[in-house]
Amino acid sequence: MKRIYHPGGSIVTGSALADAVMLYAEALSNRRETDVVDIPVIAADGSHGRAQFLIGSSSQLVSVTSADGESELTEIATTQALRDKVRVGAEPASLAWAGAPMGSPQFDEFDY
Repeated sequence: MKRIYHPGGSIVTGSALADAVMLYAEALSNRRETDVVDIPVIAADGSHGRAQFLIGSSSQLVSVTSADGESELTEIATTQALRDKVRVGAEPASLAWAGAPMGSPQFDEFDY
């Protein structure tokens, strides 16, 4: 298990999931992009839930080994999906997550 610390607090998830989030955050940072990830977590009371958080170019995440939880939390499909998104040229998940069609304008395309 690993605990991911973020500016708003921390979450406990499986080691492979935490590693995949960190790798994806790094890839997004290198691309100067952001995304919302949705991963399974273990709450303070030991119950299982989900967490969604924004990662990317300004992410401040720290992942450390945690003794929280009795058994390793795994979700192979989510772990693989995050690892697949690390590859260059992958569609930013924010488009898929928001249901926006391909080719929709991104925030960096607007002149502020």
